[in-house]
Amino acid sequence: MPDNGSEDFLTELPPIPEDEFCVYGTVYAFPEHADALEAVYAELTRLSQFEPGVIYYCLARDSDDPTIFHFFERYTGRKAFDEHNQQPTVRKLMADKYMRGVKAKFVRAIRPTGQ
Repeated sequence: MPDNGSEDFLTELPPIPEDEFCVYGTVYAFPEHADALEAVYAELTRLSQFEPGVIYYCLARDSDDPTIFHFFERYTGRKAFDEHNQQPTVRKLMADKYMRGVKAKFVRAIRPTGQ
């Protein structure tokens, strides 16, 4: 598992696409905060379903290591992603410092044929 100084952890956001994209990755919680982080993620998952521009928002706790969370998110574009990250629950999550680090990848979704 990477440590806090690892170059694997996201230290700044890469360029975010203006149009539809997905972001997926892993969150590493401090062990003493993992249960609290799950509670915040449960609330954030509930609230995200009502946010305009959030197409899909899913978080899962790792069954082998309960300090690890996996996420998959899909947005209509950068504006929706930025607005999501300004929500009070997300801002509080970042301020509470429950996470040791995050590894994330931004990708474009493959569209079904005929679209």
